[in-house]
Amino acid sequence: MPFSDIVAVSGLLLTLTTFMFNLAWPRLHEALELDDKESGPLARKRSRGKVLGVLFSRAVPLTCAFMALFYVNLPAAVRIIRSSTLDLWDFNVDRTLYVLVVVALLVFALFNLGLALKLVGKWRKLR
Repeated sequence: MPFSDIVAVSGLLLTLTTFMFNLAWPRLHEALELDDKESGPLARKRSRGKVLGVLFSRAVPLTCAFMALFYVNLPAAVRIIRSSTLDLWDFNVDRTLYVLVVVALLVFALFNLGLALKLVGKWRKLR
C-alpha cells in the first residue's frame, strides 16, 4: 500500500472521529455545565446519573478511539521523524501531513481525556 494511501486513510479516520466528537459535544457540554450545588438528593442523583451516562456513552468511547488511532499511527510517525531532515523548502508533503495527522490525534486524545476527567470530577462533586 503506497504511503499516500496510508495518509488518506489516517486522515479519513481522524475526520470520522472528529465528526463523532462534534455530535457528542452538546451532551458533553451539557453534563459539564450541570450545577454542582444542586439541592435535594433526587436532583443530585439524577444529575449524577446524567453525568455518568455521558461519561460512559460519549467521553470514554471517544477518548479510547482517539488514543487507539494515535497508538496505531505513532510508530510510523516516529520512523518518519527519525529518518527525515528538516528542510523548509524541499520536504515530502505526504510524510509531513501524516505526522501532522498523528499530532492532531494526540491533541484530540488528550483533550478528550481531559473532558473525561472533568466529568469524573463533576460526578464526585455531585455525591
